[in-house]
Amino acid sequence: MGATAEITVRERIQFAAGDFFVGGGASLLSVLYLIFLTDVVKLAPGLAGTAVLVAKLWDAINDPLTGSISDRVRTRWGRRRPFIVVGALLLLPVMALFWLPDPPPASQVGLAVWAALTYIAYNTVQTVISVPYASLSTEISVNFDQRNKVNVLRLLFSTVASAGTTLLAARLFEDYRNGRLELTELYLTIVLGFGGVFVLIMLGVGLFTRERVPMPARIEPFTLAGFLAPLELGAYRRLLGMYLCQALAFDVITTTVMYYTLYVVVGVSAQVLLGIFIAVTVLAFPLVNWLVGRVDKHRIYRTLLPIAIGTVFVVALFPRGANPVLLYGTTFVMAIGFVGAQLMSWVMFPDVLDAAELASGQRNAGAFSGLMTFIRGMATALTIQLIALVLQLTGYRAPVGTEVVTQTDTVQWGIRLTLLLAVAVLLSLGWLISRGYPLTLARCRAMQDELAVRRGTVDSSVG
Repeated sequence: MGATAEITVRERIQFAAGDFFVGGGASLLSVLYLIFLTDVVKLAPGLAGTAVLVAKLWDAINDPLTGSISDRVRTRWGRRRPFIVVGALLLLPVMALFWLPDPPPASQVGLAVWAALTYIAYNTVQTVISVPYASLSTEISVNFDQRNKVNVLRLLFSTVASAGTTLLAARLFEDYRNGRLELTELYLTIVLGFGGVFVLIMLGVGLFTRERVPMPARIEPFTLAGFLAPLELGAYRRLLGMYLCQALAFDVITTTVMYYTLYVVVGVSAQVLLGIFIAVTVLAFPLVNWLVGRVDKHRIYRTLLPIAIGTVFVVALFPRGANPVLLYGTTFVMAIGFVGAQLMSWVMFPDVLDAAELASGQRNAGAFSGLMTFIRGMATALTIQLIALVLQLTGYRAPVGTEVVTQTDTVQWGIRLTLLLAVAVLLSLGWLISRGYPLTLARCRAMQDELAVRRGTVDSSVG
């Protein structure tokens, strides 16, 4: 089978399913980890946020290093898949330590150190899987339309996994808080349930998919300049900004949703709020899949964002005790505004790699995805730290057991304003950045034609 052989439907689905871990794993952390530290481990919010931030500093080395190494590895199984397989095998034991509900240290400082160290271990394994996987998404096909299909399907899996994981995680935590689920059961469900599914799916990606873009004959030495080289490309900088804005806005929503429904707008279900996002994404997927081959992708990203920006004001300031149906309806409209931006960032990523290859002659997808993952991780850690500090400074009181504590008005307004300001500002910034994105649909197709000539390959598929 030649390097340009058509990707099969089975392999397309197998590869795209890998985003069950990438999207689902990130959402599991976003929804549960901060409230797990504050309400289960009983770590003070400020220390909990600091532990996350310290752990993420390791990514300053880990993410770009993994991407750079995977760019330079040459094996009979390709550059990316050996990393994915090894990472998948290490994932379960690391999760068992990371989610331990009763860690050995007794002091607050000891618990913070434990949280930071186990998060570093988890981050390392996560990076070994996710950075090569993101790189492989640009190399799974040399055909523009096929690659669009793979990456749109991948983003559908990611969004469904993200929303589904968020929904189930919220339900599990609510069951724990209401006494319907023991702490041991919660722990085993997270580690063996979520972790087991993630491991099986990523082993499938590592063992049964492959690269189709030819590997560069020349291996570039690793340098600091090479690490920062992706930032020289204007399209990459724009994409990075667009990606961070929508991803961090959704991180704020998923991180605050449990606090919002437990302490601010009591009687509203976090599961329903998050389920609305998954329903809208699934319903919109066929339309977005049809549009990517016909409309500039950055237009899909930004067109509906003003709707999300407007409705977040209603959600964040929704009156306590008002009819929940009104909130659910507003959330539905907000999800429609979000959907284009949520699905587009990683679909646009392979186009940026095409531009990079034309500019430099190299397709160092690992360096590009590693830097992108690192910056996202650091930004997420800072976001969680900000939310944790708001809780700490406004006087958040953790429950002694599983009861729901009545928080002061100051705490409640801190949660409301964090949700409102962060989401509105981030989405507005994403909308502005997207207006200058240079890779139109026509330009992307022209780049594909030029790359085919340079590589001396003939695209044998029709999509």
